[in-house]
Amino acid sequence: MNNVIHIDIVIIGGGIAGLWLLARLRKEGYSVVLIESERLGTGQTISSQGIIHGGAKYSLRGQLSESARTVAEMPALWRRCLAGEGEVDLRGALLADHQYLLATRSPTSRLVAAIASKLMPDRMEKLVEAETGDYPSVLRQAAFRGTVYRLDEPVVDVASVLSFLAQQNRDRIIRCHGPAALSADGAITLRHPDRPPLVIRPACTVFAAGAGNAALPWVAQQMRPLHMVLVRGLGLPGPLFAHFVGAHDIPRLTITTHCNISGHLIWYLGGELAEEGVKRDRMEQIRAAKRELAALLPWIDWSRTQFATFLVQRVEARQAGGQRPIGPGLYRDGRMLVVWPTKLALAPLLAEQVEQTLQGFNLQPKLADLQLLEDWPRPEVAIYPWNREELEWWA
Repeated sequence: MNNVIHIDIVIIGGGIAGLWLLARLRKEGYSVVLIESERLGTGQTISSQGIIHGGAKYSLRGQLSESARTVAEMPALWRRCLAGEGEVDLRGALLADHQYLLATRSPTSRLVAAIASKLMPDRMEKLVEAETGDYPSVLRQAAFRGTVYRLDEPVVDVASVLSFLAQQNRDRIIRCHGPAALSADGAITLRHPDRPPLVIRPACTVFAAGAGNAALPWVAQQMRPLHMVLVRGLGLPGPLFAHFVGAHDIPRLTITTHCNISGHLIWYLGGELAEEGVKRDRMEQIRAAKRELAALLPWIDWSRTQFATFLVQRVEARQAGGQRPIGPGLYRDGRMLVVWPTKLALAPLLAEQVEQTLQGFNLQPKLADLQLLEDWPRPEVAIYPWNREELEWWA
C-alpha cells in the first residue's frame, strides 16, 4: 500500500515525556515519530511550575527519601542542557538559576528546614542577609523574620523547553485529527480532514499521553489533582521562586513567577495549598490563598491583586494507597510501553529507562522513508494557563 509507513517507534503524546524521548531515540539512530492530537504540552506539562527538583523538597520529612535520591542528578543534567552542552539543547529556556527554601518564625518550620539542610548540604546554602545581601528582593523587609536557604535547583520556562524540543525535531512531530486509531495488529491510523488516512506500522509503540493513557484497558494509573492559584496585579512586589516550609513534608506554599502575554508578572502558587485545594471550590481556594499570602508576606498590599484558579489533572502510574511515585512510571505489554514522567524534571531519566527497555526488544535502529509525512500538519505549543482568555479573575 502506498499510504503505509514502516518505522521503528511511534510515540503517542507530545508532553515533556514524549518530546524528550523523541529527541533521545532519534539521536540513537531509531526511526521514530511523535503523534499529538492537540497542542504540544497541553494539560499537565504546560501547567508545571517549571521546577527542576534536586531532592530538597523531598527531604522535609527528616530523612533522605527515595524520591530525593531519584531526582538528585536532575539539576546538573538540566543545567548542561540549558548551557547547550547536554543531550538536548535548551539554551534560552532558563527562568531562574536557583530557588529559595523559606522557614517562617514557627519553631517547627525552622526545625524542618534545618534538618533538610543537614541532609543536603551540597544543595542548600543558608543565607545571612546582613552579610551577603542575597535575599530575594521580596524578602528584604524588616518585617521578615524567617530563615532563607538558597537551593541549587533551577526553574525553566516550560513553553520555551517545549518549543526548543519541537523545533529541533519538527520533521518527526505530526498532528492527528482526534486520537490516533490503534488496530489489533499494532498499526496506527492517522486522520486529517484535508487528506486521506495514513497508516504507520511501528515495531514498538510508546504511549506518553498522560490522562489519555487511560484509553488502554491494561493500564493502571492514578490521578492526584492540584488546584493551582494565579495572582496578578500592581500589588506584586517582584519575582519570587520559593518554597515556604510548614509542618509537613510538602511545602506549605510554593511560588514561581512568570510573565503573561502582556509582559506583566504572574505569581503561580502550588505546594500544600494546591494539594489540599482540590477539596475546596474556586472561591474557597482563593480565600485560602489570600490567607496564606497575608500570613507569610504580611507587608505586601494584596488589595490591588486579582486571583484565578484552575485544576491540573496530575496523572501517574498507580501506587499502593495512591501514594506519590518515587520516580517515573513504565509499564510494558509486549512491544507496547506506557510511560509517565511523574515530574517535569524526571523526563530525561524516563527517556533513559525507555531506551534501556528497548534494548531487550532486539530492535535494531534502521532508516525509514518518511516522505509521506513531509507536508503533514504539525501541532503548535500549548498556551500557558494565565494566558487563556476563558480564565476568570477575581479581586
